[in-house]
Amino acid sequence: MYNSKMYWRIWIFLGVLVFVFMVLIKGSSIDIYLAITASSAAGISLLIESLLFKQWIWKKRPNLFYPWLCTIPYIGGKWKGFMYSDYIDPITNKVVDPIPTMMEIRHEFDKITVTLESAKSYSSSYTSTIWIDEAGRRYLCYTYYNDADMNRDTNPNHDGTAKLRIRLEDNSLFLEGHYFTGRKTTGKMTFERVSTKNSAV
Repeated sequence: MYNSKMYWRIWIFLGVLVFVFMVLIKGSSIDIYLAITASSAAGISLLIESLLFKQWIWKKRPNLFYPWLCTIPYIGGKWKGFMYSDYIDPITNKVVDPIPTMMEIRHEFDKITVTLESAKSYSSSYTSTIWIDEAGRRYLCYTYYNDADMNRDTNPNHDGTAKLRIRLEDNSLFLEGHYFTGRKTTGKMTFERVSTKNSAV
């Protein structure tokens, strides 16, 4: 999701700057107080990283960090699309119609979670990552647990995995790809982002 080498170089450099600044202010000599100053500088850098950067700057301006630090654009928010399953309805003996689906992605700096909801079921990811292939194409890959709201006899709870290509076109983001489930069904998913905001809960 981000260039880890670049990221930690930035924080090490910031820590050194804080340390030098504290030494200049305190005028520490090479003794135990110098070690205390170094520890304080490291603590301040970590505090800035965990509170100021991840909890405030990233949430306010995530697009500032692509592509020089983050490997993908900010994909958080609400998405609208369809699932095209190869599941055969036991009543009609036909492939089910495309399923209108809402997706919500919470994109933190170092973590992505995905939830999906349709009229019949909902699912939540329990692991996710960004994969970049040899051609530079970027994919959101995640494994999820699906729970049915109704008709659990024909639509039982199950696990599944999805791989969705992240596509940027005319300043709009799209997700498209395939999934497979523990029920031995597969399908296609297509989504377009409709909002960069997440739900309150």
